[in-house]
Amino acid sequence: MLTARKIEFLSIDGRTKTLQGALEKIERKQYRNPTDQLTDISGIRIVTFLESQVENVAKVIRELFEVDERNSLDRSKILGSDKIGYRSTHFVCSLSSDRARLPEYESLGNLKFEIQVRTVLQHGWAELAHDRSFKFGPGLPTHIQRKLNLYSGMLEVVDEGFDAIARDIDAYSASLSGKTLDQISNEEISRLTLEKYLISMTKKYKVAISDYDFTDEIFDELKAFGIRTSGDLEKITDDESVIAYKSRRESDTAMGFVRQIMMLKDIDRYFSGPFEWSGLDAVSYDRLLKKYDRKKLDRLLSIHGIEMLDEDYGDEFLESSFDDNTPF
Repeated sequence: MLTARKIEFLSIDGRTKTLQGALEKIERKQYRNPTDQLTDISGIRIVTFLESQVENVAKVIRELFEVDERNSLDRSKILGSDKIGYRSTHFVCSLSSDRARLPEYESLGNLKFEIQVRTVLQHGWAELAHDRSFKFGPGLPTHIQRKLNLYSGMLEVVDEGFDAIARDIDAYSASLSGKTLDQISNEEISRLTLEKYLISMTKKYKVAISDYDFTDEIFDELKAFGIRTSGDLEKITDDESVIAYKSRRESDTAMGFVRQIMMLKDIDRYFSGPFEWSGLDAVSYDRLLKKYDRKKLDRLLSIHGIEMLDEDYGDEFLESSFDDNTPF
């Protein structure tokens, strides 16, 4: 259901207590009516990336199951405004009446189970707090407890900060969606503006790009080439360069397209900056041959330690074996 609703999460796992584990908890908690009080014989833990995703997961849980509100809890609310520590949302659930009537669930209808929902930072804190080897439990000397509370508070601030940043990214992306390339020409080159630019280029020049993953290296290369804005990149993407770029390959990566455009504009300038690849395939080589003399090109590749990935290369398209350093 989370996948269907496009709610991102880090992990979902579950466990069922052993008989020994159940008896130990009953004794430790001194349950008088364990049938009702032991609600976590089966437990599911959902770890999300952001706090807002915890809220979205909670909505799905309430939609799918009957929630025992009396025994469920939100530890962030229990802690109050002046307390810091382990935070997590716990739901004690049972199957909904409609689902419990299904033959395959008939014997499970009255059983309760627990679902914990927490962010990855909350999860990390909980694992530390519950691991006896770290001795993060209660009863610490005041000066150590104060320091522990301080670091726990930092995690809470970071959790909220990541959530705020995610909202800022969504808002910025939405602001770009309705704009033309001319309208974003002065926008700083970023993953969001670069992707919008490339999508527009694929439509204009009928170039196929299948992979829009970017690394930090491509932005370093663009800055070294003098590309600061979307408009700067558009200026070096002329018809001649794109025509030279086209090949019979079905599609290329976004990073490969950008790198090839820079080299087709000024290969000496490109290689004077930083780059993190060391292999060139035959198709990319043939594209560069449409603008540069073979001797010049071979000399540059040799100087910079760029290896050809095909033994026999030329103007015909050849299947290439790619490795992690292949830029195109």
